[in-house]
Amino acid sequence: MIKVAAILDNQIKVGGGFNQALNAIAQMQRLSQDQFIFEVLTTNKENISLLNRLGIEAFCVRISILDKILIKLSQNNLWQSLQSRLKIIGSLEKKLLYKGFDLVYFVTPSNLCLALQKINYIATLWDLCHRENPEFPEVRNFGEFFSREKAFRNIFGPALVTLTESNSLANMASQYYGIERNRFLAMPLTPSPFLSALQSTNNSEVLEKYRIKSGYFFYPAQFWAHKNHMRILQALVALRQRNNWFPVAVFSGTDCGNKNHVINFVKNNNLESQVIILGFVPPEDMRALYENSIAVVMPTYFGPTNLPPLEAWSLGIPLIYSAQLASHAGNAALLVDPDSIDDLVNAMKLCKSQELRSVLIKAGYQQLDNINQHRKNAEIELLELIKKFTLRRGCWT
Repeated sequence: MIKVAAILDNQIKVGGGFNQALNAIAQMQRLSQDQFIFEVLTTNKENISLLNRLGIEAFCVRISILDKILIKLSQNNLWQSLQSRLKIIGSLEKKLLYKGFDLVYFVTPSNLCLALQKINYIATLWDLCHRENPEFPEVRNFGEFFSREKAFRNIFGPALVTLTESNSLANMASQYYGIERNRFLAMPLTPSPFLSALQSTNNSEVLEKYRIKSGYFFYPAQFWAHKNHMRILQALVALRQRNNWFPVAVFSGTDCGNKNHVINFVKNNNLESQVIILGFVPPEDMRALYENSIAVVMPTYFGPTNLPPLEAWSLGIPLIYSAQLASHAGNAALLVDPDSIDDLVNAMKLCKSQELRSVLIKAGYQQLDNINQHRKNAEIELLELIKKFTLRRGCWT
């Protein structure tokens, strides 16, 4: 029986991606039953208590300077030639080899893949938005575009398989990087495990804690430029001017460099009474914030998938979503052009209709059922891949 390690190389403040990593770990733990030995490692000590809350035992692993050097050098052609003779192994891989791991599953996109010289790995890909929308600073500035390109080209090729969030993303990755399509597997997202009633703070406590009243538009997203908080703010201004309506928008998420831009717009347009910026919110508070909203509004530019739509659907909350991501939403959202203030204004007004809300909520449950079925099929395929690897792993010591 082979031994598989999942490595969580991320912190909770990265937002939805962290929750998806927790889901990936729980999924692999479930698939491992009577199939392979499974353990969880993390590079951040604070993650251990969060994993323990979900009934997952985890251990901390340290990333050494040598590991970081190997990652940097791995993208250099001359070094790759030298390494074939020098055969230097970093401390992370030495530890994994000592503990007898045969396969490493990186549950978030991670350059740590590049530190491994011998052990096979499963990689994770969340998006290729630096290719689709290279104008945004988070994928453009200071060589970030080229850094991602180099890393992806070196990570995907040797991977046993790379898990993506959708078939369309798998197709794009195969096309862009010239790697066979069967080396990518679409594994749909899952709502955060902390949205369960047992893991959540009750509604009244959360509303009191943040001093907010129910009936707001909710956007759970980090403050990146591509998240497009600005279009929501512009829609609030337009609704006030055109309709004399003063809806409230609540934003939760870590500042990734764009928060001050949002705050300045709020101040300059007298939106202080209509915009509540909560910053990072503990996962146990998120269910209440969803449930007390009129709708989740997400005019993001990046996709092709995102986690908040699934969480809105799971809790019966209407969704306003970017039209270019329609393949993810089906008919379970009011679709808007993220460049259009008018589209967003009209969608927000439509959310006052109880009849339409009911239609969207029902469609959301159905869309979530469809996604869950796709995930079950993908889990079967993933398990078959691991079984095939197990047979082949027996061919060497």
